[in-house]
Amino acid sequence: MADSNDAVTEEQCLLIPQRQTPLLLPSASVIEIIGYRELKEGGEAAPAWLLGRFEWRHLQLPLISMERLLGVERQRRRGRKRIIVIHVFDERLKYPFVGVDATGMPRLVNIDEAALKVEASEGWPLEWPVLYKVSVQGNEALVPDLDRLGDLIVSLEPAAA
Repeated sequence: MADSNDAVTEEQCLLIPQRQTPLLLPSASVIEIIGYRELKEGGEAAPAWLLGRFEWRHLQLPLISMERLLGVERQRRRGRKRIIVIHVFDERLKYPFVGVDATGMPRLVNIDEAALKVEASEGWPLEWPVLYKVSVQGNEALVPDLDRLGDLIVSLEPAAA
């Protein structure tokens, strides 16, 4: 039985639309949502999940496709795509920000323990930047591993220099 002094902790999160399964991120990790912009090529040796680099606040940041990281082939799609600028909290990076490709406008959701259900692990490869598959407000979503995303961006740094 819960103590009457216990407060229900509610977290604001964003559901980031993707072609298959949306991403669920705490709103504190999302710095800005911007329209799609011109990309500079990632280079010949760039992995397929690196879509290129874009300018944001006078910085050149990598734009990644979470779907390509997870093995979903990227397709041309009409509509209003977005770039979600995320803080990856990695001290090894000169600029600890990364852009994530989104297929539309993210939706704000307030969640608490009762509204969030962690699904059974899919058994995805360890290198995938996913912590959990969850069900929130009737939607399945993937919770990205921001530490792993930071590792992936660090792996790009020598190539970017």
